[in-house]
Amino acid sequence: MGDLPERYRERMKELLGEEYHLYEESLCRSPYTAFRINTGRMSVEQWKEINPFSTSEVAWTEKGFYFDAKKENPAKHPYYFAGLYYIQEPSAMIPAMLLPVKEGDRVLDLCAAPGGKATELGAKLKGTGLLVANDISVSRTMALAKNLQMAGVTNAVVTAETPERLADVFEGYFDKILLDAPCSGEGMFRREPRMIKDWLEKGPEYYADIQKEILGQAYRMLRPGGMLVYSTCTFSVIEDENVVQWILMQYPDMEICPVERPEGFLEGRPDMVEGGQAELKHCVRIFPHHAKGEGHFAVLLHKKGVTQADRDVFISGRKKKEKIFGSAFDKTAGKEIEDFVSRLPLPDGELSVRKQVVSLLPLQEDQLNGLRIIYQGLPLCEWKHKILASHQLALILRKDDFSKVLNLSVTDERVLKYLKGETITMELAYTGNVLVCVDGFGLGWGQGNGKGSLKNKYYPGWRYQ
Repeated sequence: MGDLPERYRERMKELLGEEYHLYEESLCRSPYTAFRINTGRMSVEQWKEINPFSTSEVAWTEKGFYFDAKKENPAKHPYYFAGLYYIQEPSAMIPAMLLPVKEGDRVLDLCAAPGGKATELGAKLKGTGLLVANDISVSRTMALAKNLQMAGVTNAVVTAETPERLADVFEGYFDKILLDAPCSGEGMFRREPRMIKDWLEKGPEYYADIQKEILGQAYRMLRPGGMLVYSTCTFSVIEDENVVQWILMQYPDMEICPVERPEGFLEGRPDMVEGGQAELKHCVRIFPHHAKGEGHFAVLLHKKGVTQADRDVFISGRKKKEKIFGSAFDKTAGKEIEDFVSRLPLPDGELSVRKQVVSLLPLQEDQLNGLRIIYQGLPLCEWKHKILASHQLALILRKDDFSKVLNLSVTDERVLKYLKGETITMELAYTGNVLVCVDGFGLGWGQGNGKGSLKNKYYPGWRYQ
């Protein structure tokens, strides 16, 4: 790349020393492409049994697989529409991998759009606890919500708020926080050369101030004993080690945690920070001349102390269906919906009815305190003189989870016809809601007419193009 700014070249030469020419040479090679298996839907072992692509494993996560974008397009495969994987830049898989989320945690992805990291956090939670996925941009949260839905994450609340507003509501609340901060994007120059223009207009100094402000709000929301990953897709010490040094000085109860260092993980650079603390070496740096990825910086931080706060905030079990449905629907509709919902393999949550739509919510509404919510929980069905099952529901189900199922092999031509919105035929004379699956994984719904024909109910905006 001959168009790198001279000021940027000088800074990278200072950072990399004799390796700089290797870095510059790496920019002339094609970027790596990969996807991450959604372990909320299947195990890595199960994926390896059905993997239709020619892949190799990403060094830092067993869930990541490289593919050749010139030969294959996983975004056009039916397994993508079933939410079995998420296409993601390889080094961008690192932040969510480093955050040690366990079932039942309250987790915040503070700058979450478009959702690559949030979907992995949701997979780690396995339908338990709570995931708040936030982005300040309402338009960006639309893509975030869609990706969480496609991944079958049932316990997420998607918000579009400033970090300060969130901190006012959730002070000392979260067990784990991921902050993949806005940055100058130096690690994206190869993949997205347009980022160079932004670097020239703003640069690392501009973003460092923003990063410190957001980190300060994240600190407020992290409970004592909680853990936080701070990451960027830039190489600048100004935005990386300097910002980490700032939070260690600003908040003495924060400390850096050592992490496992697979192939490609280089140490942080305390030597390039004035008064840099030695523990900065535990930061993780990825460079494209050392690893098969664009580049990333990440650090795992721990907030010292323990909390005695009440942890029994989440609903255990569900509200009695009779009370919910009896007050929202007439007797016949209420009985049908109650029977439909009772047969579903749902995680814990609070059943809610609004405008004839039945949903499962992960958080009591009075806890949301007026936040700007874009999406939450899991829509189950809608009543329009009959039960219409939600598309989101199909994406958490498998063929054995519903009584009326059309399970198609991935090689069956009807799969693509269904994904394109066409009416398809089936061998059984089902009526009403029919779960359409590919190799056992839910894709969506159709309405059977009792004569071997299935009216397509696949989301128009999500169809195969």
